[in-house]
Amino acid sequence: MHGIISGMLHESETVEYKESLSERDEGGECIVGFANKNGGELYFGVRNNKEVAGISDITEKTTRELSQLYVDNTEPKIIPKIEVIKLSGLNVIKITISKSTTPYHTYKRKPFIRVASETKAMPQDEYQRRLIAYKELNQDFSAKKVDGAELSDLAPKALIELRGLLKSSGRFKVNIDKLSDEQLLKDLQLLQGGKLTIAAIVLLAKESALSRLMPYVEIRYSYKITESDTRTQDIEIFNGGYLLYYNKIWEKINARNLTLSVPQGMLIREVKAFDEESIREAINNAIIHRDYYLNESIFVSQYQQRIEIKSPGGLVGGVTIENILDESKTRNKLIADTLFKIEFVEHLGNGVNLMFKNQLSFGKNPPNYSHTNQNNVKVELDGKITDVDFAKYVFNVANKKNRELSDKELILLNRIKENKRVNASYITDNMLEIGLIEKVGYGKYFLSRNYYDDTNRLGEYTRNRGLSKEENKMLILKHLKSFDKGFKKDLIQVLPSLQWHQIYRLLLELRKDKKIDFIGDRRSHSGKKAGYWKSL
Repeated sequence: MHGIISGMLHESETVEYKESLSERDEGGECIVGFANKNGGELYFGVRNNKEVAGISDITEKTTRELSQLYVDNTEPKIIPKIEVIKLSGLNVIKITISKSTTPYHTYKRKPFIRVASETKAMPQDEYQRRLIAYKELNQDFSAKKVDGAELSDLAPKALIELRGLLKSSGRFKVNIDKLSDEQLLKDLQLLQGGKLTIAAIVLLAKESALSRLMPYVEIRYSYKITESDTRTQDIEIFNGGYLLYYNKIWEKINARNLTLSVPQGMLIREVKAFDEESIREAINNAIIHRDYYLNESIFVSQYQQRIEIKSPGGLVGGVTIENILDESKTRNKLIADTLFKIEFVEHLGNGVNLMFKNQLSFGKNPPNYSHTNQNNVKVELDGKITDVDFAKYVFNVANKKNRELSDKELILLNRIKENKRVNASYITDNMLEIGLIEKVGYGKYFLSRNYYDDTNRLGEYTRNRGLSKEENKMLILKHLKSFDKGFKKDLIQVLPSLQWHQIYRLLLELRKDKKIDFIGDRRSHSGKKAGYWKSL
């Protein structure tokens, strides 16, 4: 039995002993626990009671294989400092780990943390919090370099496609014909420091190279007639660089794309259930914003009247379903920049707005993100025209006003059509000025008479418009003259479409004009002492 070293510390939050290398996996968990807390020292060849057992036959291969084990199985990678030292005349392996500047690490995909003298599984909520923090610090995963990737891993056909797209877009102000493939990739930052980036692999790689380097980067397409159909009619997996198949996936969708008819007066306008621009935007968004840390695919599920696109990873930090139209953040900036330069996206961060605009202008439901969660972004595009009249109205406005409605105008018009509350803004002011909407009372908006004229629903227009301010005053006076007095509850029944504060404002104006007055206690609205309004 070998001696106990009195000068050594007891096991603690920053010190751990392992008797032999048979505990190398437990050591890996400990290394991650140290990195996730305050750092520490791990010794192989020392028992828990500080008794030195030693490690026999330590060679350079021993330490190299141990280091490789921990590099290969930690995420993000930890490169440990490994030393062979002597304690009580015996060889011991000492591994020193610093506190990591990265919010989290895992060993064999599991997170650990040091608690007192033990290594424990990190609580799931803390792991999620750290994971989100890490992603926020490393938003552009697509700019990272790919070890083991060579220029020969890129598909010649994809590089030719890239050159053609850059030339036709005009957004890359360089004479491409004079550049070699290598220089072009450098200029686009797809090749950095002699190494290809994730963006280069995702967009340009051969199928075989992508399968080797990033096998989960693919789009899985499926088609069913209805969601209740137990049999899938068609399945196809698109892999390799995105520029190899971006047209093929649209062709696959369009092959089953129904043609819909929208009447325009004496004419019939034909539109597709799924418009090309919206579908391409949705797929481009999935490529740009998906989380490439996750070993999952993008899924495109097509039905006769609906398409669902699901991509790995939740919404980027700061973006929610509620603010998705106004808040724009990019998870993979280099991919986004490249797709912008080849004109796959019109304006960076504007894809969701474009989809909303297209869907609403054709009288379809807006894109649905309600099934999105922290693990996946899921967008549903409805192919049905749910409001032909609205589609006709938007088309007529474009013709008569000689202007195309913006996404914000269409979204606001749709809210007004559905009788949802809309706050006054420069958009409502502009739409009032050009006659797209009307305003009645205190802040109530409704679609203009042209909409109801075009759709032969003038009765609905009259109902929505309600009575004018003066007509409402006349109703109050008529009630007070007929019944001599009017209590609050009575006047609410007379004008049910108005809130009490709106009615009260009309009453004050009538009293100022000396047509009515208030009698009794203003604080009492019921009982014998209740105040009331009386005609003069």
